[in-house]
Amino acid sequence: MKADLETRIADSFAATLPSRDIAALLAEVTEADQAAARSSEEANKVALDPATRPDAVAAARKVMEDAQFKRLRMENATAGLQKLKSQAEAREAAEIAAKELALATIERDQLAKDLLEYDELSRKIVVLLDRLRASDARIGRNNSAEIVARGGNFDPWFPDLQLGVRLPSFQRGGGNMGYLWPR
Repeated sequence: MKADLETRIADSFAATLPSRDIAALLAEVTEADQAAARSSEEANKVALDPATRPDAVAAARKVMEDAQFKRLRMENATAGLQKLKSQAEAREAAEIAAKELALATIERDQLAKDLLEYDELSRKIVVLLDRLRASDARIGRNNSAEIVARGGNFDPWFPDLQLGVRLPSFQRGGGNMGYLWPR
């Protein structure tokens, strides 16, 4: 059985509810506030009607006072629940950010491991470029192994490997001003 609204409001301040549950509770509080406003208006009409008997006036005043009190409770509940909702949203955003950071950290750590291959691969590329430079010196750039490897297509606007490649050293102290290539 679902607890009455005021009990659920009080319980929400002792619990750690998700923002969507607090938003649903806020919607119920708004409905209760509007119902209390209607009840107060109706009772006010009855209480102020000169044709109403004194005993009915007293009952209407009691309904009106109870409805006004309920409205004040709902206004205070709304303010408190909005604060709780903001806190819940901040908590949820922090949890999402923490999960994202954990995933990003895992990915970063794997990338760091993968980058350890860069040193070996970049050195292999430098050896390949050194061989290409030596071959071009022997056979000429117009008959370069690079042009042959590209199917004989020479495009002066397409980057040349020897001139276009810049490979930074992976660790300090390697190469020319921190570069393995160009040498």
